[in-house]
Amino acid sequence: MTAEVRPVAGDDDWSVVAWLWQAFRHDLAPIVGAFPRADGRYNHTWLDEWAASDDATAYVAWQDEAPVGFAIVNRLQDGPRGMGAFWVAPVVRRTGLGRVLARDVIARHPGPWDIAFQQDNAGAVRFWRLVADEVFADWDEEQRAVPGKAHVPPDTWISGSTRP
Repeated sequence: MTAEVRPVAGDDDWSVVAWLWQAFRHDLAPIVGAFPRADGRYNHTWLDEWAASDDATAYVAWQDEAPVGFAIVNRLQDGPRGMGAFWVAPVVRRTGLGRVLARDVIARHPGPWDIAFQQDNAGAVRFWRLVADEVFADWDEEQRAVPGKAHVPPDTWISGSTRP
């Protein structure tokens, strides 16, 4: 899969992520029971906070000048690093592009990581376990309740450290 992973550099790049964020939240809506807000958009509070923070950064995967995925890394200053959000367009899923994006982003931030995903998202379960096997020297997995959201299934967390 030919893709270029580019760091998000400014407001124009963050606006691309903001559009992709809506598709990301749409994909998660059935799993977390989320509705769009009154303005028709899904909740983007975290995205807004990350875009304004020195403790987070983002990357966009491009294919043929189309943005086809994004990753947001948080806790840059007070690790372990976190994969705050990760999404690839349905048209490129199962092509290897997601793994290219995940491996590229994780390699840019060596050290300890925590990656959370929804256990009810079978594709995410398989994907993140495969990526963890590839990028972490060793890793473990646990389920954690989502704070303040008893109605949402627990998240699964993979914790590991990049290979030396």
